[in-house]
Amino acid sequence: MEDRRKICVITGANKGIGYEAALTLGLMGWEVVLACRSFAHGNQAVMALNSIFRQTDPGGKTQGLAVFMELDLASIASVETFVVGFKKRYPVCDALICNAGVMGGPYSQTVDGFERQFGVNYLGHVALFARLFPFLRRSMDARVVQVSSRAHERASLAEGEIQQVAHRSKETYNPWKAYAQSKLLQVLFTQKAQEVYGSDALRFYAVHPGVIATDLLLSPLPALAKTILRPLAQALTWLQVLQTPKKGADSVTYPILASPPLLGGTYWADGSIRDPNPLAQSTPLKDEVWNYTWDLLRSFGIQAPIV
Repeated sequence: MEDRRKICVITGANKGIGYEAALTLGLMGWEVVLACRSFAHGNQAVMALNSIFRQTDPGGKTQGLAVFMELDLASIASVETFVVGFKKRYPVCDALICNAGVMGGPYSQTVDGFERQFGVNYLGHVALFARLFPFLRRSMDARVVQVSSRAHERASLAEGEIQQVAHRSKETYNPWKAYAQSKLLQVLFTQKAQEVYGSDALRFYAVHPGVIATDLLLSPLPALAKTILRPLAQALTWLQVLQTPKKGADSVTYPILASPPLLGGTYWADGSIRDPNPLAQSTPLKDEVWNYTWDLLRSFGIQAPIV
């Protein structure tokens, strides 16, 4: 076990923050599993990363490795298929970066009938964690990072509302409210998971990577607006108003690489621990969301991991 590469699964790693996080870890000798929807884009990213790794370490003694595995977080069945493939290849998982996500945009549902931002940003990642839990436990020093957002600080979520959040209809859909709530749920999960599963061998973090100049930032906009605003986003990055994907990735990989380990169950922004939305510290709300989440996943055959 001591001579092996460390393994990190990164969702949505074919571009943006996820790609840069994979590059950072790979250059340090990690094996990075790019868990992405697109076969073409995922494999293209893997080829680019492995080319960089070979050039950086021609001898291959400490060379990282990138591997593509297909994963669509909008489908619990796809999560199951991904983990079956992971199990065939790996005995352990040292880190999970829950990076993939959708932001704003028109109303749509996942394959399983959930509002898309709830399903992709939150529920799909919880399902993935549950299925990877045995592999994370074997690491003896595993870390789970939820790529959240400061948008969660503006989110509202009343007790008893979580069911409406999961199954929101087109008529009641507000894209930015749904996005902020999905990011709040990630922070709630981080804190509750630390309470239930956290130990010296497994720690959980939520990270705001900054406002990043990625396609996700422009994704809710029409095609013409994207074309017009993309040069503006590049200029704002140059002026350091927006951060680069590399800068965001540094925030995401920091809890994974930190030694000694950072305090688990914490929310990080701008390189330091921050107080999250007060709702994230409400024990009744955390318990309600936690129990409802596992009730939902139980209907797909996914049980809460047993310690």
